[in-house]
Amino acid sequence: MTQQALNPTTLDDLTPIHELDKDQRVRLARSGQITPFASGRKITAIQEYPWIDYLLSGQLCLIRNGAREIVDAGTMRACQPIFSESRLREQAVFTVDAEVLRLDRQLYEHMCGIHPPSLSSLGELELSDVEGALLGKLYQACKKDNLALPTLPKVAKAIQEAMKDPEITSAKLARIIQMDLAVTGGLIRLSNSVMYRSAKPIPDVRNAIIRLGMEVTRSAVVSMSMQQLFKTKSPLMKHHMKTAWNRSVHISALSYVIARHCPKFSPEQAMLAGLVHDVGVIPILDYVSRNEIQVDEDELDAAIIKLHVMVGELVVGYWGLGPEIAGIVRDSGNWYRDEKDEPDYCDIVLVARLYRLNRSESRGPLPRYDEVPAYYKLGLGFPGAQEPIDVIGEASEELSAVTAMLKGNKD
Repeated sequence: MTQQALNPTTLDDLTPIHELDKDQRVRLARSGQITPFASGRKITAIQEYPWIDYLLSGQLCLIRNGAREIVDAGTMRACQPIFSESRLREQAVFTVDAEVLRLDRQLYEHMCGIHPPSLSSLGELELSDVEGALLGKLYQACKKDNLALPTLPKVAKAIQEAMKDPEITSAKLARIIQMDLAVTGGLIRLSNSVMYRSAKPIPDVRNAIIRLGMEVTRSAVVSMSMQQLFKTKSPLMKHHMKTAWNRSVHISALSYVIARHCPKFSPEQAMLAGLVHDVGVIPILDYVSRNEIQVDEDELDAAIIKLHVMVGELVVGYWGLGPEIAGIVRDSGNWYRDEKDEPDYCDIVLVARLYRLNRSESRGPLPRYDEVPAYYKLGLGFPGAQEPIDVIGEASEELSAVTAMLKGNKD
């Protein structure tokens, strides 16, 4: 499948794009793509959610709740998005060869000042019957503050409490950490890793704490204990939990590496931020599992898209991780975020997420990780540079070491 360049005037008659001013339409056009689709090809609203799609040529059949609607290019209907933002179970089948215009949804929302949905607005979403069975219960559980949020692992909670004591010692921290053998081993491996090792290897957890320091130890312990949360007894949910954990570990390791190249940032705090950025997925999967809700893949994906940010904010608030981590959960998927001049940990996680998407998932017209405001604010590159230095790709040994530590690998 190939993409064509887009003429900005193509956007002039599209609803609601035509409401943008001319400069904004030109900018949106630069990020868009015209993608050909063969007759018989099917696309879904879930798959296409990162973009706002318009039919430019050909014909398609839109399927919604069993009803079918034929859409022809050049008609008034074709000037509206193929899929409704609130109806994520819609599908479209191309009846002839066709071309679709894909526009970056996040860039459009950024230009319009649209923010992630809040708890109050979620009740107004259009839901199918099956989506309503899941989302309605989750929404009410969140609204009544009785959603079963995951508990911070015992060793992580104990470390958080201990660090409030200004007189805390490495010996006391060591006794707490030794409650969890996996975390103990991980901390020792971290202290002997390529990032911290010296001529003399560290044999025990107390000396590991001394080498790493108290704050590094705190962030590392909380991060390493997180794997316990991404587990379920439900065979149906195990795949989803494993996928979510692997994604979070990769973002976490990338965030660590990025922070190592940015002054004034703690790599371990960035590692923790990357690990919890998508933590809202856990209660959603857990809720479906515990209540034995019958839900297909598209319905579950729709629930996650609509609720994971809000639920994630509830989780990190419940854990007491502070407003900065809550901001990362809320904004690290906002590629065009540029409210402040000074960089923060959200910028680090944002670049890490885009780097992963650019390299491993390659899903349509996403911005490049080295083109967003966060990248330049972090001092990782300069606008207009011909070939940006890939500081992340060059740190493969560090990346592997952090990934192995978080997953509990001994090698």
